[in-house]
Amino acid sequence: MEVALGFVGAVGVLGQLLDGCLKAYKIFTVASNLGRDSERMVCKIRIEEMRLAVWGREWGVAEGKFEERLSRPNAANDGLKSLAEMILKELYRTIMDLNKLQDKYGLREETPGSVDKEAYKNSADPSSVFKASAGKAGGAGMRLRAKWVIQDKDKFGVFLDDLSFYNDRLEKLFPPARVASLQRTWASEMLQTAEQDLEKLNILESASQPHYPGLSAFAELKKLRINLDAKEPNKKVLSSSELKIPKWRLQYQQNDIKDVSRCHAIYQKPLDSLKGESVSEEVVVFVEWTHFDPAMAMDERLSIYQKVDNLARMLHSSSNKHPDLHTLDCLGYVEDNKKCCYGMVYWGPPATSIQSLSTLLSSAPSPDLDIRFKLAHTISIALWSCHSLDWLHKSLCPNNILFFGQPQSQNPPAASAPGTPRPEPLRRVSSKDSNGGAGTPPDSSAGAAAAAVTNSPEILSKAYLAGFDSSRPDHVEEMSIASRNLAGEDLYRHPDSLGPHRRQYRKAFDIYSLGLLLLEIGLWKGLEMFHRGKYSKYTPEAFREKIIHSLVPTLGAKVGSSYKLVVQRCLCYEDPELAAAREKEGSMMDTQSQSQSQDKTDGSVKATPHQMLEWVVQTLENLQV
Repeated sequence: MEVALGFVGAVGVLGQLLDGCLKAYKIFTVASNLGRDSERMVCKIRIEEMRLAVWGREWGVAEGKFEERLSRPNAANDGLKSLAEMILKELYRTIMDLNKLQDKYGLREETPGSVDKEAYKNSADPSSVFKASAGKAGGAGMRLRAKWVIQDKDKFGVFLDDLSFYNDRLEKLFPPARVASLQRTWASEMLQTAEQDLEKLNILESASQPHYPGLSAFAELKKLRINLDAKEPNKKVLSSSELKIPKWRLQYQQNDIKDVSRCHAIYQKPLDSLKGESVSEEVVVFVEWTHFDPAMAMDERLSIYQKVDNLARMLHSSSNKHPDLHTLDCLGYVEDNKKCCYGMVYWGPPATSIQSLSTLLSSAPSPDLDIRFKLAHTISIALWSCHSLDWLHKSLCPNNILFFGQPQSQNPPAASAPGTPRPEPLRRVSSKDSNGGAGTPPDSSAGAAAAAVTNSPEILSKAYLAGFDSSRPDHVEEMSIASRNLAGEDLYRHPDSLGPHRRQYRKAFDIYSLGLLLLEIGLWKGLEMFHRGKYSKYTPEAFREKIIHSLVPTLGAKVGSSYKLVVQRCLCYEDPELAAAREKEGSMMDTQSQSQSQDKTDGSVKATPHQMLEWVVQTLENLQV
């Protein structure tokens, strides 16, 4: 492998050092000849390379914007530039020190003469490379040829630990509040590089252990999703699935599931050992119901239940696997043939009150601004994490954002004895119920419970993403489960995903739904409040334009210009693939509308969905009250 060590396009000493380190990494990350277990070792180095690249990008090092970023209000800049320069120099010398690579880190030449030792000696000091680059036309600088193999695996492990150490030190230069977002970014980008390749995901899962358990868990989840997608429906397998819960183990009122999507239930949880004379104990769970057509053919029904089983496996212990998903742990699923529905059964935090964001928006006072910023940030992280798995939510709306509170007591609710009244079902609010129409307004007890939630920053900081019955993998044309969408939820769907000529669902449509959620959080009003009167007769596209041009401009005075810009970009975002399709079909927006949208998004239409959500999360993270 031969690399050029010139610093073309790098600005300043820090930019040149970063460029030199990244090019030195290429000696290893494009190698295929490091010996036994080489793919795993190369992947470990690629992780460290990605961490460094993201660090440099976030600080604007390559563009010479490090000092500008240091001047931001939340960046403690005392001595950071000199410290960053010192760390990068040490990192460069670690990768480029010929003697260290051989003696300390256990590498040897693949064959005699396969490593250009003279070039290594001339490049060991970064300042010598700077001079060589400056003295040649175009800054081409030195070229380095090297083919290494690992002679001592333990020593090479020390090399990996040292690379990780320097990256850890560089990450600590960020304000503590930014570190988690930085780590999400490089982990998500590593997942993107693995794409849908199971072999690459296997290597990534193994290589990220034990130092990066979050990345390992995400790689495992993505593998699981891909493997589940490939499963063919099998009646025998599904009937014996360990996640299918016998109906007799759940106690709920039959009228709870007639016209609602959620209800409480009591689950007879099997015990591993006898507890007195009991073989089970009663625990409170809640169930999300989805109805199916009783006239559906058996093959279709079997296909749906395969997807139900797949979804349950994806959400099983999800909060333990990766908290950034902000999902509840799925216990399994139950089938109620009499009511023609299935129910996803979830564990939930101990709570005396479960509220949806829709209920809070309609019946509770607005929380403080910093709490709303935190809520918007949490929901954005959850969607970004789902998309990192190439998983589309498809039903992102306030009814599917849940909060578990204890407004009256800190004691968890006890299980009810059979036959005693159950808590009220968690109803999904339709447009008829919440837009001033014939729906019944919330009663005082519901309003009091909602107000108690909004008055508790601790409860609002722990939002959970629900409503996965419509979710599905990206690049798959059919939906995961044939669910029944309520009219009110269609308000949150992108116009291009509705109607007889709808386009295949994509990540950009979820980002649009996120923009509407952030709009509601900023105004602290439900979207249905505006979708009434003459606006209720608008087409989806006309209503979208009304939101962008009439509602979004009012955000600035309430939540600030940065938050308003986030909402604008989400609502106007169009991923490059769809933009290209529009152009090819000759169905682009009119010039004026396109110009307005691009002005508002500041060019974000060219960003990938991953880049867009990364920007959203980081912008919300930096908001200050």
